[in-house]
Amino acid sequence: MNLGGVAVLLSDLHESLTTPEFLHTLITGVCAENETDILNGQAEDSRIIRLKTMGRAPSVLGDISTFFSLRKALKQISPDIVHTHTSKAGVLGRIAAISLRKNISIVHTYHGHHLYGYFSKLTAHLIVLVERLISFKTDLIVADSTQVMVDLKKVKVGFKNVWRVIPPGIRSLKVVSREDARRELSIGENEFVICWIGRFAEIKNPMLALSSYYQLPHKVRNSSRMIMIGEGSLMQECRNYSEGNDLKVIFPGWESNISPYLAAANILLITSKNEGFGMVIAEAGFFGVPSLSTDVGGVREFIEDGVNGILVRANPGDLALNIMALYSHSKRATQLGVMARKTTLEKFTVETFVREHKKVYRELIE
Repeated sequence: MNLGGVAVLLSDLHESLTTPEFLHTLITGVCAENETDILNGQAEDSRIIRLKTMGRAPSVLGDISTFFSLRKALKQISPDIVHTHTSKAGVLGRIAAISLRKNISIVHTYHGHHLYGYFSKLTAHLIVLVERLISFKTDLIVADSTQVMVDLKKVKVGFKNVWRVIPPGIRSLKVVSREDARRELSIGENEFVICWIGRFAEIKNPMLALSSYYQLPHKVRNSSRMIMIGEGSLMQECRNYSEGNDLKVIFPGWESNISPYLAAANILLITSKNEGFGMVIAEAGFFGVPSLSTDVGGVREFIEDGVNGILVRANPGDLALNIMALYSHSKRATQLGVMARKTTLEKFTVETFVREHKKVYRELIE
């Protein structure tokens, strides 16, 4: 449950399944040292089971131990439905459920995929092979975007399965005006603010954001600033690049409340090499902030190019040109932001997200 889009979605779903109709148990692992656990600081919840051996990093002994812990937990719970999320937990959780040989409906959600951008070709092929095999015992596969579903079907993952697309939905955020947000963050009223949010990892490509910012003319850089929220293995490299090139970049680290930063921004910059949906795009839309994003994965589920955001190639020159265009034409950026907010409120709310899951669960039980 490291701070990020998937963890927020699962937290919202967990909290919403408290009606007499559903008894929901969340089984999760532990975060790495450089990650923030979204559950930290919350009151103890008897419906949450933490497995200390379950983490993001590969570990043969740890993963074997996790499998048996999962199997034991599922045996005690005796669920009607097992719904897994994320890659490793999805594999271990489904195998554990299958091994019980009980009448359990198994569901897995792909929040994006690992077909490119994450691993070597050999590793990616092995992941696809495992996913193909497990999909034969999966009753329903959910994708967070149509593009993710199409990509996986092309490589024959779940090609014979029943699929459902359930886009993510954001919780109702605290309304913050741009003026109040900038005052809180000590940002000038007339500064052009570019916001980037994500893990400082290769897949999120933070150096592309910095190199595109560096290519802006000095006049634009002097009257703007970039905020890069998050942590990760590339954090120090990005800090060094920013300081070495005298860039006005703020690195707040992980923030549990990103609302003030989004409210203060003129645009959200997405530079990922691969992305499932990009929940932060919908969150930015809530504040009327358009996204300028690399055209990857499922971002087109939200961004209609030129209507409520802009899609570009993963090239610093192209990104810089589009940042310049929005900097020079503030009315254009505002228009895109208005449409982005409309898209968020009409299609990507947590209420819709939870309602679709309840519908799926009822269908499986019936």
